[in-house]
Amino acid sequence: MEKGLFPLLFLLLLMVLSVCAIDVEYSQCNCDEEGLGLWSIQNVLVCQKMSDFFIAIAYFSIPIELLYFVSCSNVPFKLVFLQFIAFIVLCGLTHLLNAYTYYGPHSFQLFLSLTVAKFLTALVSCATAITFPTLIPFLLKIKVRELFLRRNVLELGQEVGMMKKQKEASWHVRMLTCEIRKSLDKHTILYTTLVELSKALDLHNCAVWMPDDGRREMHLTHELKPSSERSCRNSIPVSDLDVLDIKKSKGVWILRPDSALGAASSGGGSGDSGAMAAIRIPILHVSNFKGGTPEMVETSYGVLVLVLPNSNSRAWTCHEMEIVEVVADQVAVALSHASVLEESHLMSQKLAEQNLACNRLKRMQ
Repeated sequence: MEKGLFPLLFLLLLMVLSVCAIDVEYSQCNCDEEGLGLWSIQNVLVCQKMSDFFIAIAYFSIPIELLYFVSCSNVPFKLVFLQFIAFIVLCGLTHLLNAYTYYGPHSFQLFLSLTVAKFLTALVSCATAITFPTLIPFLLKIKVRELFLRRNVLELGQEVGMMKKQKEASWHVRMLTCEIRKSLDKHTILYTTLVELSKALDLHNCAVWMPDDGRREMHLTHELKPSSERSCRNSIPVSDLDVLDIKKSKGVWILRPDSALGAASSGGGSGDSGAMAAIRIPILHVSNFKGGTPEMVETSYGVLVLVLPNSNSRAWTCHEMEIVEVVADQVAVALSHASVLEESHLMSQKLAEQNLACNRLKRMQ
């Protein structure tokens, strides 16, 4: 916008001068006439003389500023700066001498000084014009290097931001691990997992699916944002392809956009959900005791589904998937401990009941 103001001001100045010339009936320039007021030859010469003086003052002040800049900074191409300084000084000297040539007869010394000043100005200006093109490739390299450094700074800033996010996520994982280990209740463990994972990874929704007793269906047992839609499914067959793939995979499994498991875990708002991932959670069960030794049954798996917000640039990163794997392992251990403790309590209650029954039989005998 500022660049466009200068041509506009210049055009306005020309228009004002044209109007003034028309007002004084200046059909053609005849500087020998008298009584033309503002446009008399005397006023024109005074204006030119003052302009030359001000130009000379500006030309003498600019080199001082350039010299100060060159002396205070370690800039390259100092020879070019010195050539520019000499060129500007000689231009100022030419204007200063030219200001004394507007009135009366002039001495030979003045014309000789003006001629020498113009000759030196021509030499220095030609030398500067020849030297400057040789520096253009170096200046372009400096510009390219500057752009490269800016890009590196931008990438470094992004990496620092990612490191901060990873550090914050790691802190949430440590807090989650501590909270999980404090509780031996399954519901508390799972709900804490959903809340802390949502904070750490900025999730849209996350849900836990557990198998039923017959291991034929997976039921939605815990969800961070329960769906308000009645059409949302709360059970998925165990034979579902995504469920089978998740159980076979030891790491994080990225769900397809048309996945039934992902659609049922999106919180009812499919338009707000983005990329979805899932991971299996091993669950330890102790069926009964034989000879004082627990008999391990076939391992069953729960499924933890995580849904990112709907963003075109948001996708699952390796660091986020590593966090999910670590959390899934911690949850599996905590759930196994809770399950073993729960079944141990049940077994203790059964043994206590059997002991009471035996004591009653003994008393009856």
